[in-house]
Amino acid sequence: MTKPFFTRSLLTFLAFVTLATGSWAEELILEEVVVTAVRRDTNLMETPLAVSAITADTLAREGVDNMVNIGALVPNMQVGLSPSDSGVQIAIRGITSNNFTELGDPTVGIHFDGIYSPRPQGGLALLFDVERIDILRGPQGTLFGRNSTAGTINIINSRPQFDSFAASAELEAGNYSTRAFRTWVNMPATENLAFRAAFMAQKADTYLNQEMDLYDLDWDVDNDGNTDGPNDVPADGIPNTDQRRNRHQKDSRAYGSIDRYSGRLSMRYTPTDTIDWLVTYEYFKDKSPGVPFLKDCQKAKGTFFECERDEFDVRINTPGKLDMSIETIRSEFVWDFSENVSAEYRFAYSVQDRYQLFDQDGGAFTDPDHPGYGIAIEGEIFGGETGYLIRDPQAYIDLGFDPVALQPFDDLALETEYSNYKSTVHEIIFKSESDSDLQWLAGFFYLKEDNEIKFNVEIPFCCSFIRPLAQSFVQPKRTVESKALFAQFDYAVNDRLNLTAGYRYTWDEKQDKNGSTHSTTGYWVNPGLYSARPDDTFWYESWTFIGDGTPFYGFDVPFWTDYYQSDDLAPDDGTLGADFTNRVPGTDNSHKADWGKGTWRLGFDYVIRDDLYLYGYAATGYKAGGFGDNVDTCECGNWTTFDYDPELVTTYELGIKSTLADGKLNLLGNVFYSNYDDMQRTFYAIVGESVQSGADIGTNLTTNIAKSTISGVEIEADWYPYDGGRIYGWIAYLNAEIKDMPAGDGWFCFERALLGLTGCPPEEENTDPNAPNVRPTNFAGNSLPWSPKWSATVTAEHNWYYDNGLRLSPVVTVHWQSEIFFQDNNFDEDPFHSGQKAYATVNASLRLINEEKAWGMELYVYNAFDERTRNWADYGPGYIKSSYAPPRSYGVKFRYDF
Repeated sequence: MTKPFFTRSLLTFLAFVTLATGSWAEELILEEVVVTAVRRDTNLMETPLAVSAITADTLAREGVDNMVNIGALVPNMQVGLSPSDSGVQIAIRGITSNNFTELGDPTVGIHFDGIYSPRPQGGLALLFDVERIDILRGPQGTLFGRNSTAGTINIINSRPQFDSFAASAELEAGNYSTRAFRTWVNMPATENLAFRAAFMAQKADTYLNQEMDLYDLDWDVDNDGNTDGPNDVPADGIPNTDQRRNRHQKDSRAYGSIDRYSGRLSMRYTPTDTIDWLVTYEYFKDKSPGVPFLKDCQKAKGTFFECERDEFDVRINTPGKLDMSIETIRSEFVWDFSENVSAEYRFAYSVQDRYQLFDQDGGAFTDPDHPGYGIAIEGEIFGGETGYLIRDPQAYIDLGFDPVALQPFDDLALETEYSNYKSTVHEIIFKSESDSDLQWLAGFFYLKEDNEIKFNVEIPFCCSFIRPLAQSFVQPKRTVESKALFAQFDYAVNDRLNLTAGYRYTWDEKQDKNGSTHSTTGYWVNPGLYSARPDDTFWYESWTFIGDGTPFYGFDVPFWTDYYQSDDLAPDDGTLGADFTNRVPGTDNSHKADWGKGTWRLGFDYVIRDDLYLYGYAATGYKAGGFGDNVDTCECGNWTTFDYDPELVTTYELGIKSTLADGKLNLLGNVFYSNYDDMQRTFYAIVGESVQSGADIGTNLTTNIAKSTISGVEIEADWYPYDGGRIYGWIAYLNAEIKDMPAGDGWFCFERALLGLTGCPPEEENTDPNAPNVRPTNFAGNSLPWSPKWSATVTAEHNWYYDNGLRLSPVVTVHWQSEIFFQDNNFDEDPFHSGQKAYATVNASLRLINEEKAWGMELYVYNAFDERTRNWADYGPGYIKSSYAPPRSYGVKFRYDF
């Protein structure tokens, strides 16, 4: 973020406030906000937790239609999206999870109408006809339980009402051909039976400039200024990237486009005064292809690998495709079976199906000016000599590195051929309903997941040797079972002081039945099986080149006179072949593990005076352990599933809530401290070396590697400073510090040395199994990823009321946050900064509402100054690759209530 941008954002905000204060308006008063953060209906200002209640009106004004873009509304909350598997990553107070697999677990529990939803892809479900969203910060291990070490999000949908028929319809149109339709209908049938139907559909064209990737290698190998030498690779009109799926995409189907809809039907039945039964059916469909990783042109600016085009210009040879559906039925049955005791039974059954195809490389290839641009030739394969078919091997040698080839083009396609996740949730709660000084709550929770998935990795031109890599991970039955017993007691010592004690014990079990990994890399392991035809032998599988061999610049290695290109790929080669998992033998991933843990909460709340409320607590949280795929770490029969332990957190919090200024200002604040043990991290790691080829063996690995402490301050305010005006928002401070994290820092080591930046640790033999890298270090003192030191959001609103029933309401929202990192290494030097520098965004809207005739119109702009902000960043071929939040969008909405 630049200073001019921050200045103009601040001036915009102040100018709005100045204009608004001179206007005529009607008096507004703060209304009581009811939340269910303690499994009872309580006033937000008298709830002993850090909880933010986001109303439907706020969601609409800020353009929040799913969980991905809700982060700016909540203190110390960040939200990102894993593009390749549609996993929503939520971080609260620096605590998050980046394992989105069928056995991975989040750290923030997502609930719909109080019922747990286990898979992170569920965060993509559309938010429509919502009453409010309660976001609880801090561990909720007693009442909400499973995988809520960072907090809990409870999405409360609007319920059927018995009083009258009502309906609403809204149309939206905006840039990038944005179209949206939202509607709901409330239909009472009798005085104790009512229905509610809601629907939303949303479409938009891409903001990317996507074209077909027809990359044709034109390589002056001998650096003589042309490509007509005997060892050069001239462009020949045949693309060097996989063309089997490549096709032109319209803007409405390209990466970055939106195509999704959802519908909900609810029934509410109250046969007696003591029974309230809610049944909901919901269906969500998403065909939005997502957004690929892009070369980070802002960070590359001024370097030898500077972009020639805009970062939103992309070349794609694997068009994105997503076909995801989530079908859910939920039931909530509440029975006040006596004057003093009630029972609540909640049930949910959900089926998530997903097909996804994703271009992981995004057309971002190695820059030709990089010294490592080229293809590797190793003596282990070619008989004792080692050569480097790269642009400048001496540059590596002069800096003390072994030359490494970064191949001229990349080609990585990820395909979820199918995934089917079924989950069943049961929860029963008994709780007191008397006026006694002792209030209690006790319950039982049960979750069963039955998941299957087939995930394919296709790299026909791989890994600097230009050899194929094809992998298929087949998991026909991965199950998760979780049970818990819990109870919580509140005792009113007197009219002002209340004490709380709660405990929960959880049993978790995970199992992989008959799972398998099928892999062929063209050497040693399953050689010759990439092609479906037995007589089709490529040079890289038989270790002979196509054509005649010839010496290469004094090295006794063969060189080829014909090239393996995209026209050599058959439609059924690799994972595209239907029989791939039959012809390529698989591993046996069958495994089972279980864990158990008790979590507790001790707290108090004290009414200092009627408008001043104090609370404090100590609480623990627990996230289940797990395991990965079975891996042979030496290609000699040493198989392991890399089991990892649960996460544990203990949090201490002290908070205060006050209503001031004659009821026109609500002020909420808290300080907290958390101690985190056995934090889970998921990353690609080298876990062994082949005894046959000497090649590294890698896998996606989840392990317990970090200890950290987290402290911070959060302040929220809602203020009506004058008649018709409102200012609300929050400011937060977060110190999320890694205390112990043995690791390896291999972050752009050669490039950092080449550009004179702070270097990597020295290369050493690795002896620490928790640091699977040969440059061992410890990230102690660094910040946890997704943890800005400072962040704030403030909204100013003004309302003009007219005699004809019209109301005019301009609103401006400014969000600012300091630097964050996406990697534990916290590397903060350009062009390899491993995060997002400080930035600010501005949203604005202008509403015209006719309250007498029940219609309204809104003009809006989101990200008004078109800031390029990253929500994901990772390692690329010599530069950073990032995923970005959408650019500036603007449009109009029209709503009519019946």
